[in-house]
Amino acid sequence: MGIYNSYTIYKSQRDPSVISQMLVLPFIVINSVGAILMFICSCIISVGFKELCDSLTDKSSGFSTCSDAQRLTIHEWNSEKQIGSLNNFYTRINVSQAASWICTLWWILLVVSGIIRFVRDWRLQR
Repeated sequence: MGIYNSYTIYKSQRDPSVISQMLVLPFIVINSVGAILMFICSCIISVGFKELCDSLTDKSSGFSTCSDAQRLTIHEWNSEKQIGSLNNFYTRINVSQAASWICTLWWILLVVSGIIRFVRDWRLQR
């Protein structure tokens, strides 16, 4: 979509008749819905990650930082058998959080580029 919007802006500078052949408003609506949904997902990931880290670093847990908890191994009740570990959970959730916010930014940029196209098209048709 970003390439399509950039191409349309480029083409409209050379040939204003191209504008009437390309639809803009449906893409603005679709990208706006995508941006809103991605923003909600990013907020959920960030709040969930903060809640998890807050619960892991409270006074009763014994961890000073959330990243310290990823070295924890989970043992079966009253046994030495290891049934799981929390290896790299902090790193993975942190990467997921950053990626979701980057995707949100890209969706917002798509909406902005669509609005720029819409305004340019409207001005050139007047």
